[in-house]
Amino acid sequence: MGDYYHDGNPFSVVDDAATLSDGGMMQSRELEDSGLEFEDLSGTPMHEVILTSLKVYGSVFAALFVVFLLGRQYYPKAYLILRDSDEATELSKRTFGPISWMWKVFGVSDEEIFEECGMDAIVFIRTLRFGMRVAVVSALNGLYLFPVYATAGGDMTQLESVTLGNVPQSDPALLSATVACYVVYTFALYLLYREFAWFTAHRHKVFTYQRPDNYTVYVKFIPQHLRSNEALLDYFRSIFGHEAVLDAQIAYDIPSLDKACADRDALCGTDEKIGKLEHAINVLDVKGTSPRHKKIIVPDVTKTVSTVSNPKKGCCSGGCSCRPPAETVDSIDEYTKELDALNEKVATLIDNIDERTKGDSEAFRDDLEAAIRKNRTLNGDDDSVVSGASMQFGTMPQDRPQDRPTEEVINIFTDQPESAPANEEESTVVVKESSKFASSSFFSSTPKKSKSKKSNDAALPDEKKPSSFSTLLPVSASFGNVGDAAKGSIGGAAKLVSGTAQTFGTGALSVGTGALSLLTGKQDGTPRDAGFVSFTSLKAKQSAQQMLHHPKPFCLDVLEAPLPDHLFWGNVGMKHKTQQIGRVVAAALTITLCLFWTIIVSFIVGLSEVENLTKMFPFLEDWLEAAPWLSMFLNQLKPLLLVLIVGFLPPILIAFSKREGHIAETSLQTSMFFKLAVFLIIQIFFVQMLSGSIISEIQNFIEDPMSIVTLLAEALPQQAQSFMQYVIVQTALNLGLELMRGVDILKAWVRGCIGPNLTEAERAKPWFSLEPLSVVPEMEFADQQGTLILYYMILFCYSVMSPFTSIVMWCAFGLFSLGYRHHLFYLYGKANDSGGQLFDDFVSLSIACIIISEIVMFGVLGLKGGVVSAPLLIPLIVGTFMFKAYINQQHYKITKDLPSTIAVEEDIRNIGKIDWDFVKGVYRQPAFEHRHKEPENMSSVREERQDAEESQAFMTPDNSEAEIVVDAQ
Repeated sequence: MGDYYHDGNPFSVVDDAATLSDGGMMQSRELEDSGLEFEDLSGTPMHEVILTSLKVYGSVFAALFVVFLLGRQYYPKAYLILRDSDEATELSKRTFGPISWMWKVFGVSDEEIFEECGMDAIVFIRTLRFGMRVAVVSALNGLYLFPVYATAGGDMTQLESVTLGNVPQSDPALLSATVACYVVYTFALYLLYREFAWFTAHRHKVFTYQRPDNYTVYVKFIPQHLRSNEALLDYFRSIFGHEAVLDAQIAYDIPSLDKACADRDALCGTDEKIGKLEHAINVLDVKGTSPRHKKIIVPDVTKTVSTVSNPKKGCCSGGCSCRPPAETVDSIDEYTKELDALNEKVATLIDNIDERTKGDSEAFRDDLEAAIRKNRTLNGDDDSVVSGASMQFGTMPQDRPQDRPTEEVINIFTDQPESAPANEEESTVVVKESSKFASSSFFSSTPKKSKSKKSNDAALPDEKKPSSFSTLLPVSASFGNVGDAAKGSIGGAAKLVSGTAQTFGTGALSVGTGALSLLTGKQDGTPRDAGFVSFTSLKAKQSAQQMLHHPKPFCLDVLEAPLPDHLFWGNVGMKHKTQQIGRVVAAALTITLCLFWTIIVSFIVGLSEVENLTKMFPFLEDWLEAAPWLSMFLNQLKPLLLVLIVGFLPPILIAFSKREGHIAETSLQTSMFFKLAVFLIIQIFFVQMLSGSIISEIQNFIEDPMSIVTLLAEALPQQAQSFMQYVIVQTALNLGLELMRGVDILKAWVRGCIGPNLTEAERAKPWFSLEPLSVVPEMEFADQQGTLILYYMILFCYSVMSPFTSIVMWCAFGLFSLGYRHHLFYLYGKANDSGGQLFDDFVSLSIACIIISEIVMFGVLGLKGGVVSAPLLIPLIVGTFMFKAYINQQHYKITKDLPSTIAVEEDIRNIGKIDWDFVKGVYRQPAFEHRHKEPENMSSVREERQDAEESQAFMTPDNSEAEIVVDAQ
């Protein structure tokens, strides 16, 4: 051991075996008498860093956990929310004892968790159990790795002596690490293989639930001629039969309707928002006085002009900063007038959209094509112009085969060429007799209603007649795309329609105008190229989802539909080009952030290596002399800063993922989960491991560049210290705050202090993102699972290089399992359950972590001179790649679809037992749902006003004009 003394120069090391001068010994005694202590600049020992981290952050976690235990016992409305809510389950009602719950929650079976908490919950718990099992096996490996590493002959001490870095170069003890790799990685792959079997069986069970998404598919890239409810319904019924297809809903561009509904919701309120009129009525009911507010008076145009021309009578002109005039009005009366106007506007918009989109598969195509053909007959126009115009407006020749001249056509189901009959004169007569220009019902987004009240039956062809989609399609017009044709022919079509109007009257011109408006997106009701189709059997739904519907790429793609409540309607039917650009932009932003984050992480990692940097920057020695505790402080500051910056990643990556055009919250979260996991593996693991190793040995690299191999071989295993610190801090703070719910309780308290609280209904609603404790929260599985992927990476890589890491990881996984079992049982609802969609990505990332760890171990053993131990890892690496290739063939695929045998069995079991109201019409855009809407407390105001009018009527003389008006009403 050596002592440190200061002689006016940088610190010097004096070896005990060296001969000390009398002056030197006197200086040493003087320093000891002065009480000065100096840290060993060679670095703080690993065991001291770990113990200090456990003392500091372990104490923080213990304090937070005690607060949680007390709150659970004496403030249950913050910690046992699910028990007292409408979403209460049998499991949430079994709260167990104040202490005994900690072991009794582990006694709840997986099947009960699956049924009560949802698929996402049990998948998350099983992944934590997977980590615990791998950590246990890794810790058992330590039974022989600890003594082998400690007695290998290295010069390290304390906890560093039981790491791979303590094994000398080319020592036979390196073979023990090779054996440990085979044990850990093979066991982990075996567990993943078993998890696939469990997950597949339960995933298929989820597919059989009576949920809307299990009976519905999402169809995108729909050709123009199928962009109506009736046409899309006819197409799928022609394939699967009349009874198998229940409903079809095309998505429409409805900006005006969406805005009107949003304005109305601002007055009425929603489940997540308090409306202005709703609150005003509560003020009247509770306080007895009607609230009032100032309303800006919008001046009349004529008066405004008069005022400007005569500044003496009003506001001056030119650069005036005067405020517009305002008057104080009764809030309830004013908001009621606005609500009535908005309800009328919404109803009118819905009616207009229904009228413009009604029957577009019949009247629109018949009348427009007839008008174009008549004009062609009169003017002698070329057939190609008519064909182009017909394709633009979705005019399908198979609907009127008698109007087409003879040409070769192809049946899309038989691929056999045939001929289509045509008779121009007969066609003209038919058009004159059956023209529907005077009708305004050639557009509709809603299915026609028949006398039997089945909304889509009226639009169906007679069962004895062939379906319209089993007839012959001309090659030039089948599956035409309006977007491509519109560039060259839409102007010609408008000219033809205008010319035809001179012969057929103004009706044809209105048809052309309406068609152009819809096609160019100038008004509400423009159909998008996406929609939803619902079925009456699982077999039909799965068949439609797995079937190829068109020979062209990016046309009629059929995908699994998300739950209606999870949809982002603004992204449904997003243009393919826009979506592709969004994905490229999201990838570019993520890569840019990754590069920028590298600088931040490298700087933070370097903070704990100040002792080593003093060799390059001597001025830092004065800092350490003035503050000897600085080294330990920086060692504890580094993991804390890493945890803090990781907390900023999920919202940033969510913002990037939104540019990709996801149609549902589930797919958005899946995208964010994958980005977060990869980001953490690159930034926290690789950047910290490599930069920490390089910084810790940078001076030695400079002095002896040829020793880089040996130094890296020793430095890489010692980075386990930094990763164990990170795990301790992340677990203590993340899980501690999650259990205590400090942020949620603070937000609820602020909301209770400054938010609307007049009635129980108001107190139960969020206010400016501040939620009361009565709201059942939803767990963000993607955030937590993405953060924990780094835990698996650390476990796989360092369980062999530093076996003590396995013990720390087992404790971390165990604590997470304890805490999240409690919250999933008693706190979180399952409204956002995706059916376990994160599982496939989790398995894929876990296998990637195993492969990376094997390659890292191969590199470390190679750097240590393991001429036998390193090559022996090659079969393991190859085997892991083969395992990945094997499961990539079928295992992921069978988790995404329901097998036909199970689907048929479930359909037979459900015959006559299902009420289809749970799926019929639920995939129509929410703006169409309510034509008229009022706050829940509006009835009291209506009753009071009615009573006031009736009392006024009785008090008015019989012969008065007012009484006559009342009687007339």
